[in-house]
Amino acid sequence: MKFSCILSLLLFACWAPRAAGQHYLAVKDGEKMSVVVAAHDISPLVLHGDKLEQVHAMRFALGQGGEYLPLFVAIRHPDVRTTYLSMNGHEINKEFHLYCELETAYSLKHVFVVIVLHLGNDSGLFLFEVADLEPRDPRPFNVKVPMDMESKLGRYDLYLFSGGRELFHSLMPMGVMDAALDRMVRERIKDVKDSAVKPLVGPAPEYPKALYRKRVDGNATVSFTVDARGAVGDPVVLSASLPEFGESAVAAIRLWRFLPKVKHEQPVESRAEMPFEFTAPKNK
Repeated sequence: MKFSCILSLLLFACWAPRAAGQHYLAVKDGEKMSVVVAAHDISPLVLHGDKLEQVHAMRFALGQGGEYLPLFVAIRHPDVRTTYLSMNGHEINKEFHLYCELETAYSLKHVFVVIVLHLGNDSGLFLFEVADLEPRDPRPFNVKVPMDMESKLGRYDLYLFSGGRELFHSLMPMGVMDAALDRMVRERIKDVKDSAVKPLVGPAPEYPKALYRKRVDGNATVSFTVDARGAVGDPVVLSASLPEFGESAVAAIRLWRFLPKVKHEQPVESRAEMPFEFTAPKNK
């Protein structure tokens, strides 16, 4: 997959944040700012009535507010680097590269990525189309971003969206994800009197690398505790068709968040079980 990209100005002041929560991308749309709900290559798409239309302006803002989509995308095998050519002691063709695979357990439409590069005292925002993601079908994602020759990369931030709503992903800072999930859990159980444990969000387990040559399907069931916050602890493999499937299931369940058991209007710790199915990856 090949992308081109355009450096865009971040206009945080033009799109004031609401309550803390998910991010959303807005673009200058005529005389107003509109939320980006999809992308075509590097161009933003917004809703005009019930139609998706392309906006040709490239003046963006990242706002914050509302709730994340309770869906998770695993960013597999990320490889991040900057490259350049050296010519007569000078650096030319300087680029930021990101290579990875995106994998999810869900069917996601209108997926796009926003990457913010922090270059010295400046920041640049880049928009990339991913298109749709299908369950357990890893999609390669490969981008190159031109950098100012004089700038050094301080850090980068990656935001993943579906239909304009921000998704949880495995490269998010854990503190950010935990705080958002804590809010979501509290909101969903605040008026509940009694209920059993229910899954909220988490990744599909990764197919074990040790089994790539065998390419066999399999399964595993894991037992674990769910505390009053819905966080997972003490995972144990109850059964697995192969030990590698059990190990992968345990690694995945540690990243899940649940709605905890509620008893007499109070969340309490309890034990739960979850089965996982593994499908061998297709030959590529």
